Amino acid sequence: MPIVFGFSNHRKNSLEKELSKFSYDSKQLGAKSLAVFGDFPLSKITPDTSLDLLIIQETDEKFINRDEFWITHLRPSVHTRFFVYTPSEFKQLSKTNYVINSIKNSMEIIFQDDDKVLG
Repeated sequence: MPIVFGFSNHRKNSLEKELSKFSYDSKQLGAKSLAVFGDFPLSKITPDTSLDLLIIQETDEKFINRDEFWITHLRPSVHTRFFVYTPSEFKQLSKTNYVINSIKNSMEIIFQDDDKVLG
């Protein structure tokens, strides 16, 4: 596949624009905290780079269904993956879960409430 020069900048700009929109909208929709993780905050931008978002939210919804709320309300225009945890789940998983600790190693906190669940 040929490399298109400047595409990384275009993709980065698209991801930044979407993240800015999500930052504002997610507060209005009840997110207590928002962080981005993965390749984007590490500046490893490729044509396939997705926006990987960690959302802390008080919810009774089953874990498997939580991303649907964010997909339908935020309507991403770039490939976006939502990982939604309650504050207590995130605190508990942070103690022992390898995936959560990997996320924490690359995450950039966008906003969080006074509880500072993300660190």
